Amino acid sequence: MKHLFFVYRFIGTSLFWFFFGVIGLIYGFLLLPLVYLVVRRPERRQVIARNMIRGAFIMFVWVARNMRLITCDVRGMQHWDPDQSQLLLANHLTLIDVVILLSLFPQVDCVVKAAVTRNPVLRVSAGTANYISNHAPDELLDSCVARLEGGSSLLLFPQGTRAIRGEPLRFRLGAAEIALRARATIVPIAIDCEPQMLAKNVPWYRIPPSQPQFRITLLPPVAAESLVPEGTDPRRARHELNAALESLIGGELD
Repeated sequence: MKHLFFVYRFIGTSLFWFFFGVIGLIYGFLLLPLVYLVVRRPERRQVIARNMIRGAFIMFVWVARNMRLITCDVRGMQHWDPDQSQLLLANHLTLIDVVILLSLFPQVDCVVKAAVTRNPVLRVSAGTANYISNHAPDELLDSCVARLEGGSSLLLFPQGTRAIRGEPLRFRLGAAEIALRARATIVPIAIDCEPQMLAKNVPWYRIPPSQPQFRITLLPPVAAESLVPEGTDPRRARHELNAALESLIGGELD
């Protein structure tokens, strides 16, 4: 039976990614360009586009769960406040981390890779939704701080790239600097996936030996400044905050 279930998951995964690709083409070439052309106000266009993208991601997660390709246990959603500006910081294990998280949080800002803005399908989606591109690193921090100070919530992966499950967390300093500059309220998010799927440099068709189980835990909100010892030199503060965040999220994964 285990061998049969493995074959089923391989076929199901193939069908799922075909479905994912078709929906992506419909969104990128038809629905979101239509929103861009019809809705003239940028603010209204952004809201509609993000609701549509979130709706698609909710559907993807629902399909994956009901096809028994993954399980997904989400805890601590009471710590998310849609009426407040919050900085959501999560570790990054799989290619679909962002799909699951954006399905949970309506209207949240996020940073997309420069490659997305060069992709003819994804570029329209990211642009219509007004997500932040990292194509200009010198401007990226300022853009993120401005969004938080403007009242938006922002989702970031401080690792910057997918990591191997079980390895110590290594966050880059950018997220900590953004948090301190914006005096942000941080919601740490711990993501675990056992066995790990869609890791870095692993193709989609190399499926894990058993059904991946996602466990996503939102930790209580915490002010960025409260994680830095009082009197810390501003140049040292981001290192202290970075270490505290690694400890918070890493402790939930141990």
